[in-house]
Amino acid sequence: MRHCSVGIPKEIKPEEKRVAGLPEHVQRLRELGVDVLVQRDAGTASGHPDAEYERAGAELVETMEEVYARADLLWKVKEPLPPEYGLLRPDHIVFTYLHPAPRPRMVEALLAARCIAIAYEEVTDEQGRRPLLAPMSRIAGAGAIAIAAQFTQSIYGGVGKSLFTVEGADPMRVTILGGGTAGRTAAQAALGAGARITVLEASPEVATGLRRTFARACVELSSEDAIRRLLPETDVLVNCIYWMPGDPHLVTREMLALMPRGALIVDVAADPHGAIETSEETTHAQPIRVVDGILHYCVQNIPALFPRTASSLLSQATWPYLERMVRDGVAAAIREDPMLRRGVSVWRGKLVGEELGRALKRDALAPDDLLAEIGTAGE
Repeated sequence: MRHCSVGIPKEIKPEEKRVAGLPEHVQRLRELGVDVLVQRDAGTASGHPDAEYERAGAELVETMEEVYARADLLWKVKEPLPPEYGLLRPDHIVFTYLHPAPRPRMVEALLAARCIAIAYEEVTDEQGRRPLLAPMSRIAGAGAIAIAAQFTQSIYGGVGKSLFTVEGADPMRVTILGGGTAGRTAAQAALGAGARITVLEASPEVATGLRRTFARACVELSSEDAIRRLLPETDVLVNCIYWMPGDPHLVTREMLALMPRGALIVDVAADPHGAIETSEETTHAQPIRVVDGILHYCVQNIPALFPRTASSLLSQATWPYLERMVRDGVAAAIREDPMLRRGVSVWRGKLVGEELGRALKRDALAPDDLLAEIGTAGE
């Protein structure tokens, strides 16, 4: 590969405290001969001050603009936001969580820049497992229950019940939509606190596995009838299902009337036009929105509440893929690694991923079509 530089900007999403790369991985990049640019204070909130990055061999720069101007590969946490759109170049490789389906303006900016954009959450193995999404899903699932313990308190307008076991008191009732990584972790945390939980899962095979793992939980196959039956006795509804735009909502606004007043919805997925019709993005600064007497917590970056834990897990998870790209070149890495190839969302002005194309109503390449696009060229 030609000489490569990696840039780690400070994230600008509101209250985002994570950093993509830890100093230990910066040091390993330097050992590979890679120049590393780190924006000042990028890792401070995660417990990694600038001095650690300097000792690891990074060059500290003052602004996000300088990182974008000088780096080839942008190692990030969250999707580019509007102030970043104009900084993108055709030779950029953007490696981050993208969740592009509900963000058409961002997709347009990436396509217009003719860069390469690789979404952590779409790096997938043959069994559908997502190794770069799983660590943050585990944090978000556990975090959802910590959030529930707070916002069910009456001072926030909640139902005023304790999430934790209190002798002689009825347990809090928690319904979890989705039994994937986030849902399983939420179930484990809620059971540990003493809540009475029900998990709704669409896959019979996954549901069977959940029953084996959580003997004290009720696990049912997801359906509209099951949701309607459970909502009247649900104090906390945790949504852990990622949704594509255009799919019908699982929980409609009309269904909110079935829930107890002051009940809480924690939407871990927080997808616009997602599984919960009434979900609209909230922030860590203003996390709660009330709709028809039901509290909604719809913060898209729950793991940012735990930046030390989250940054460590994220840097460890993404490192093998980053190492391969800087060592072999992005084209060779994508050609040789089908998991990384599935993560590509934009390739030099072309949309990649049939499901993403359907969601955005645009033509899109299949991931394996990239093999013809890449050919045998190096990078």
